[in-house]
Amino acid sequence: MDHKTLLKDMLARVAIASGIVYATRALLWRDRVAILLYHDPDPQTLDAHLAYLKTICDLIPLEDLHKPGNGRPRAVITLDDGHAGNAQLLPIFVKHGVRPTIFLCSRIVGRPRTHWWLYPGAEHAGIERLKRETNDQRLAELEVLGFHQDVDDRATGLTFEQIDAMRVQVDFQSHTCFHPILTRCSDDECGDEIRRSKREIAELVGSCEHFAYPNGNYGTRELEYVKAAGYKTARTCDVGWNDMHTDPFRLRTLIISDHAPVRWFALQLTGIPRLIAYWRAGGGLRGRFPQF
Repeated sequence: MDHKTLLKDMLARVAIASGIVYATRALLWRDRVAILLYHDPDPQTLDAHLAYLKTICDLIPLEDLHKPGNGRPRAVITLDDGHAGNAQLLPIFVKHGVRPTIFLCSRIVGRPRTHWWLYPGAEHAGIERLKRETNDQRLAELEVLGFHQDVDDRATGLTFEQIDAMRVQVDFQSHTCFHPILTRCSDDECGDEIRRSKREIAELVGSCEHFAYPNGNYGTRELEYVKAAGYKTARTCDVGWNDMHTDPFRLRTLIISDHAPVRWFALQLTGIPRLIAYWRAGGGLRGRFPQF
């Protein structure tokens, strides 16, 4: 166990022993809904997480978000981007009787295309720095490195066949076409990414009513475009729980590490690690994801 992992384990042990984890569940989660955000977890980790969750809350699909609860905490499982590895999770979803929502990038899945931040040159160029560029600047810089978002390359997303096989157990929704940072897009780019992905996901799986903001970046313009496109909800990366009073286009989230041990997972369910990370990144302590 490396130093960082050991420190996390110690912090998690202290939080559990001190009652912080239980107190957060009793005082803040209560009968609200926690929307958990994963990306590409391995089956063993997700299996352990879901087994733990079933001892402390009810697992519900996203479509039941605003239905009355029974007094127990509730959780919705979501995964972003439609990574190829998500196909390996289907037996875990079936085992635990959970219907997760996977937010797909509609022009990446089903094709030999690469999520832009997984392109080898992107990491060298600095993924976080690229996110802050305008969309045109980011794409131009990546093209110099050999990446073209609408040209076939290495497949990193689910295939159409995998999506079809998972549809009985999984809800597929929209995460734009190519996963740009919407707040760094022009009006036309932003609107097209939101509208076209909705249409393409609906054509693929029959309907599309929910949206997730790529990287958690959104503003007034993005909110209005999502509403105008006809979505019913939109999930952010802002920390918190949801109830009947939550703005459906600013649903709050608990981001979960894809490979978190169960003790660290229990601490992440308090929202505390993410709040601290947002504060250090300049986002304050109100739970809002740091915006560019």
